[in-house]
Amino acid sequence: MKRIAVVLFLFCAITLGSMDAFAQNGRPQDRRENVEAAKIAFLTDKMGLTTEQSQKFWPIYNEYEAKRRELMKSYRSGYREDVDQLSEQEAKARLDGMFSTREKELELERDYVARYQRVISSNQIIKLYRSEREFTKLLLKKLDNNKIQ
Repeated sequence: MKRIAVVLFLFCAITLGSMDAFAQNGRPQDRRENVEAAKIAFLTDKMGLTTEQSQKFWPIYNEYEAKRRELMKSYRSGYREDVDQLSEQEAKARLDGMFSTREKELELERDYVARYQRVISSNQIIKLYRSEREFTKLLLKKLDNNKIQ
């Protein structure tokens, strides 16, 4: 298990390091793939997934992420106009839509947690949430450092 963790850590470090190369002139698809690969390695390590768990968990997680992205995309696609131009009634409708989307997102998350629990422990799910936030912070810090240079 330690060997897998070391390999994943090195993969993560290399992948995050390669983000520098793509920060200025890489294609967005290449950058996205690098970030996704780094995220998988980072989360796998932080959650302590075994090889068997990884093989079962990641397809479920990727399915959840795709559905969540689609949900958020459908919400945002209907609201392109400037907020300052909205009437009070339109603003209220937008707020109602925002809460409805959040409720759908929570329902989706509950469904997928139940599916995750068939593959990984509840402790690993908690580590997943904590590690996702940690990865996002690291990524934002990395992007901020690239802007400064």
